[in-house]
Amino acid sequence: MADAESFTRRVLAELAPHTPPLGCCRRALVEGMRLVSDRASTVSTTRMVAARAAMSSLHAERIPAHVLRTPAARRTRYVVSGADFDALGAGSARSCCTRSRVRGAFLAAGTVARPGREPHLEIATASEEASRRIAEDLATLDVRAVARRRRGGWLVSVRSSHAVGAALSSIGVQGGRLEFEAGRVVRDVRSHVNRRLNAETANLHRTAQAGVRQMAAVTALALDPGRWEALPPALREAAQLRRRHPHDDLAALARRAGCSRSAMAGRLRRLEGAASAERGARVESPGTR
Repeated sequence: MADAESFTRRVLAELAPHTPPLGCCRRALVEGMRLVSDRASTVSTTRMVAARAAMSSLHAERIPAHVLRTPAARRTRYVVSGADFDALGAGSARSCCTRSRVRGAFLAAGTVARPGREPHLEIATASEEASRRIAEDLATLDVRAVARRRRGGWLVSVRSSHAVGAALSSIGVQGGRLEFEAGRVVRDVRSHVNRRLNAETANLHRTAQAGVRQMAAVTALALDPGRWEALPPALREAAQLRRRHPHDDLAALARRAGCSRSAMAGRLRRLEGAASAERGARVESPGTR
């Protein structure tokens, strides 16, 4: 959890200092913060960097405002007060304003999982309507997001690697996007290596079990000289190779015998079958009852 918070802080530090150059985008930035605020009439957030970003945009629009620090049970809240938000207005429907609106919402209430973890970006909101509005804005930016309810509140969730990366780029977090992609590559490589190791371990386990069965079959057949001599020469050769090289895999035994891997596998299966038949015959014989 601490790692996720530290990465989110780095993303916020990259976003916060940059005030949008266009007035419509500054209005959209503040609008996004108000969408996730628990007070619809103003900007209320637990992040001082978000409150400062809102103040910068308001002052650039020549709208006076100040920040009130309000102690709360869990985390201190910062409330932008004294501003005439009706005079500020809202952003436009242009793409630049859509990006700024999502950027403002993330600044005020967004989190993103650290690189190397499962991709997950969330923006907590104050209402279902706000969640759906931000999800629609993200969809406009070709980012698949879902508005959903959790623990009595609403949030916007982005959960695929491609979508999280696109969302970070859309709101202007290029450094964070590069760090996220580097973590994704490391996670994918680690997963691939783990899958390969698991597969190799399973193959070795099966090979070891097969070797034990084959040695037991060869030993059982060798105890009966008549049965041993009755074996075809190819099967006796395979049995002798298995006894001399108990740790060899199937491919190594096939090379020693000068035959194909499938041919050696067939011979060893026939040896196991012959030993099973021999054991069955001993059980059924009257002398062993």
